[in-house]
Amino acid sequence: MSCLDCPCACSRIASLAVSPDVRVDVRLGHTDTAYQPLSRIKSESFALELRSPSMVSFEASTESYDVWSPLGSVCGGKGTVWVARHKPSNNHVALKIYELDKCEDEFELIQYMASFTFSQQLWIVMPLLGYTSASRLVATHFAEGLPESALALVIKDVLHGLSYLHSKRIIHRAVRGSHILIDSIGRVALSGLRHSTSIVDSTRWQKTVHCYPRQARCNLNWASPELLAQDLHGYSEKSDVYSVGIVMCELGNGEVPYRGIPSTLMLLEKLEDRVPYLYDASNCPQNAENGQGMATDSGVGGSVGDNLTSMAISQRLFSSAAHTFVAQALERIAEHRPSADDLLHHQFIRQTRKLNGTLPQFLHPVVPLSQQTEIGDTIPDLLERTLEQTSLNDDVAWDF
Repeated sequence: MSCLDCPCACSRIASLAVSPDVRVDVRLGHTDTAYQPLSRIKSESFALELRSPSMVSFEASTESYDVWSPLGSVCGGKGTVWVARHKPSNNHVALKIYELDKCEDEFELIQYMASFTFSQQLWIVMPLLGYTSASRLVATHFAEGLPESALALVIKDVLHGLSYLHSKRIIHRAVRGSHILIDSIGRVALSGLRHSTSIVDSTRWQKTVHCYPRQARCNLNWASPELLAQDLHGYSEKSDVYSVGIVMCELGNGEVPYRGIPSTLMLLEKLEDRVPYLYDASNCPQNAENGQGMATDSGVGGSVGDNLTSMAISQRLFSSAAHTFVAQALERIAEHRPSADDLLHHQFIRQTRKLNGTLPQFLHPVVPLSQQTEIGDTIPDLLERTLEQTSLNDDVAWDF
């Protein structure tokens, strides 16, 4: 079995292989026949086109890496992602280490930046994306949700990635905050492609598919009603669009919709079209004069007040375009739901053209890990303090 197919192996974060000599940019939807040095990569190019012969060689040896601090777990605790330093080049990387004795599937090693086995472990060297995942960013710095401008820029890049995948008749099936990775200059990568499936059956294109995803349990909150229903109608690429609507609420409200409720009840909620929404002063009136009063039940698992105080809600207002975007993405009937291409022309996304700033500016004062480590000999100590302050827990995982 290929490493790409193994549920415990490195998923295709940056690119999909369409032929032995062509790689595909997931975010922007173009192909390149060769990797380019970073100095020649345009600003809109993907951050992870890094395997050029003229660039740094990452050795397949544990002695070439200083392993510093953990970023999170992957694949249900079967592996851990660490911040590390490549000694020969002094480059900072993300190092994913799997415990092979915990992995049930057999797989072959593939070359990423580097991949190799050591004792009973599989080591995979990857680029370090400074802002890590969107879900971790929200959990550690934006408990009340991302600012709308930052949210729009993130969702825009996610839609570009989905637009390309859907043009190739690939359904992602796992669009969620932890699968949205952000590098230090604000470029967004859509990961989690180990959950994806193709609509192409041999040489025949189908309108829908009926197979249920492997390891679907961890993605149920983001799954569309038609995927969960498992009926004869099946599901299509538009199930990913529904997941984008859930992600909007996850990142905008600072909490995962349907969190903490049984799976069967969640299915009924979705089938009955009881969908989440963006909390603000227009739909969640303040419940107490001091802003710290009773929580309001949103009807979709968890209360509005779990992460957001009523004072915080009363002091913010999402645009009408943001609300209509969520409503359209969470349309119950898949045939009436817009496609990823349609949503790229939505007013909520088009307004990003007028923004006076970049994603890192809208995420201020958060500093990406890659910049926090540029201070010399105190790097490991600084990372320890930084990661301790973020209070990592099981809900903040690098599950890609």
